[in-house]
Amino acid sequence: MIWAVELGNTRTKVTSVGVDGEPVGPTCFFPKNDSTWTCILKGDFPIRIANTSGQPIPELPNSKVLQLADAWPFKLRCSPSIGIDRCLTVVGARSLHPQGPLAVISCGTCLTGTLLSDSNELLGGPISPGWTMRLQAMGHYAPSLPAVIPEHSPFTPQGTRSTESSMQQGAFVGMSAEIEYWVQAWQREFPGIQIFITGGDGPAFAKPSESGIFAASNLEARGLYAQYLYEKHP
Repeated sequence: MIWAVELGNTRTKVTSVGVDGEPVGPTCFFPKNDSTWTCILKGDFPIRIANTSGQPIPELPNSKVLQLADAWPFKLRCSPSIGIDRCLTVVGARSLHPQGPLAVISCGTCLTGTLLSDSNELLGGPISPGWTMRLQAMGHYAPSLPAVIPEHSPFTPQGTRSTESSMQQGAFVGMSAEIEYWVQAWQREFPGIQIFITGGDGPAFAKPSESGIFAASNLEARGLYAQYLYEKHP
């Protein structure tokens, strides 16, 4: 078993991952920069950390913060500055789908799409604003617009009745259409590609999709465990 720690841009996630790569018990969530997550790390198990946010990390025994220079079960064919979280999600997806091309759509602070070829070449992919970021940007750069939170809001051809619903609809439908565009382009370029959707907002966009996207949680934690095994036995 290992402890999989994900220090993200919005929150910290801690998951215990068993020998089968499956989570053992529930994932625990902590606010960003809240170091009390260290208190739940019981037992003398390896601690693998993905520090996407760049926040300070307490010194912990038997722990390792992953870097791109570490051993990975893929060939890097994209920017050497690609985020560790993106690397881990495709490694986690590969543990579920051992053969063929795959892509992971992560709906978090940012919306990202990351490709892994059938020969395990990491090809990168697009980054754009996430659901909350889209709404916050409108409120920030257009002072006349209100601050609103994400809400599932499908397109209504008959129009809208409030500024808030207009913003909700635009953010949700725009992000949904973007995801659909990516999926259709990948399916043309890589026949038989398996596509996973993950991240905190993933479920909201997986359900309305008609593209056969597989919703998967804890891909990053799975990736931390898969990379740990690969590092031990490359």
